[in-house]
Amino acid sequence: MNRIKLNIFALGILFPFLLFGADIEGNTSIKLDAYGGPGSILLIWDLPENEIISSIRIFRSNDMMSTYEIIDLDGIITDRYLDNDLFTHDLLFYRLEMETIDSRILSSAYHTPAFARSMDTQHLDKIIAELEQSYPVTFSARSEITDIHEFESVLIYDFILNHIPSEISQMNALQMYLLMEEINFDSFLNILSVEDFKACTFLFADNDPSVLHDYIENAFNELEPLFRQQVLFAPAEWHDEKLDLIDILNRKFSSAIEIYRDDSAFLESLPPVLITNLVKDSSGLKISINRFRVNESSIELHMNEESISVPFEYNDSQMISIPSHWEYVELLIAGDVVQSLPEEGVLSIALDDQYIFSDEIFDMQTMRSIPEKDFQLNEIAYNAIEQKLSVEIAGNSDWSIQLGLFINDSLLWVWNSVPGFEMSFLDSNWVLMTSKENGWLHLCQVNENDAWKILESRPLHLQESFHESKVPDLGTWTALSFSTFGESNDITRSQQNKQFIPEIFALYQNYPNP
Repeated sequence: MNRIKLNIFALGILFPFLLFGADIEGNTSIKLDAYGGPGSILLIWDLPENEIISSIRIFRSNDMMSTYEIIDLDGIITDRYLDNDLFTHDLLFYRLEMETIDSRILSSAYHTPAFARSMDTQHLDKIIAELEQSYPVTFSARSEITDIHEFESVLIYDFILNHIPSEISQMNALQMYLLMEEINFDSFLNILSVEDFKACTFLFADNDPSVLHDYIENAFNELEPLFRQQVLFAPAEWHDEKLDLIDILNRKFSSAIEIYRDDSAFLESLPPVLITNLVKDSSGLKISINRFRVNESSIELHMNEESISVPFEYNDSQMISIPSHWEYVELLIAGDVVQSLPEEGVLSIALDDQYIFSDEIFDMQTMRSIPEKDFQLNEIAYNAIEQKLSVEIAGNSDWSIQLGLFINDSLLWVWNSVPGFEMSFLDSNWVLMTSKENGWLHLCQVNENDAWKILESRPLHLQESFHESKVPDLGTWTALSFSTFGESNDITRSQQNKQFIPEIFALYQNYPNP
């Protein structure tokens, strides 16, 4: 903020009268408080009710009576201000003046101004060195944090990183972060793969609330010298926010634990092995099979008299290639059929958020879940109120390719890709004028016969807003609450960490303002 500082020289005890005028009966007194911090003093005041304020000025002095500076807030109407970059340890005295829209002056106390002393900043380097390893995301985002919600967002993400088992990937850590941010769904299995669901066990099945409580308590205490002034919080507000955060997370975790328990019971009710995905690539059709619990019985895929044995030695999932002449497939456990595909006329979502397609087992030309080409749908958002659809395409190719985007059979967009070695991100948006409740979004490429060939499809539910991205880029579809249109979604790349951190701030908007 640009500050206009004017040195005003007054004469001793006459200063209050010269600067403000004598006390006028009926003038409203503004309560002004000052709080010292490292190299700064935080000022907080009350905005009067039923008044329209046109300007605010702050007056600062180091001896209260002789020399004052005016800090002009440049027309910003707020209830707090951080006077930072202070290189003095002297007491500083502050007065406040507000002007109403009808030119009346409202002031803080003239003769008993608020005062505070800034703290020495030399010890901050030691604090940073001691805490940086415990709160890596928080410290890497330190310069970006401007309010309490941003601070709490990165703090929760650090909790995930500090407490997840080492074998859990950063992708799973992101999923858990999103779950902790807002528990507002009926099932984890609607948004997580089975592997990701199992990875959440340590959070939601074996959860000890005291671990999270102690973490928040210690983090707020340890990081207060670095962040309380920065997010413009008084000590009492900081303490109350800590208690509110613990209470909110406790309620969210209680809800999450119940959801996780119900999902676990559902998985226990399933056969020990199920087909969860169909994938078609250049080598043919493959079926993904998940094992939900250990089973010693024989497992086979079967069509007529042909069968394929499915071994499970170490992994909980297998990808099995299916002969090209198979028209259907049955999953057998100990000789009993537990699942058959396809189900005629049915399009069903699989447990890992991909799609099982119907009618014919090899009929995957119009609704492909796993793309095989250089370009893919990478991010999709729909605002049901504005009927606005936003789409991002990601990929790269050594030569120019003509691509098109369709909704059902209607062409939305056509363009030629730019050759290059680096992955490119291209996005655009449209307002849809349609009465249809559902549709399919198709990414297409012109083939050698100048016909459109579908590379990838994604269902559009046009009655409600949604936002989904592939995280990392070209990876698995994930429901998100923040946008990365035009740039990478891959938070596992170190060079993207700084870019990701500010984006996650937008997720944490369900906490009440102080």
